[in-house]
Amino acid sequence: MPKPKVSIPYLDPNVQHVGISRLRALNVTQLAELDKTLVIQDNDKPLAVLLRYEHFLAMQELINAHD
Repeated sequence: MPKPKVSIPYLDPNVQHVGISRLRALNVTQLAELDKTLVIQDNDKPLAVLLRYEHFLAMQELINAHD
């Protein structure tokens, strides 16, 4: 009988879960200095992910490298 696969979630310390009000409170300077990835949520339900554009481009390069 095969062993069931157990998945362990990867916890990134650079990811911060925040509410919509935190997103609304950010100004251009704060966004430019952002060093964390934000998971925007409402009522504990994730809605979107906000990350630095450079990180987004790096992710795109990795995806394209695997194609």
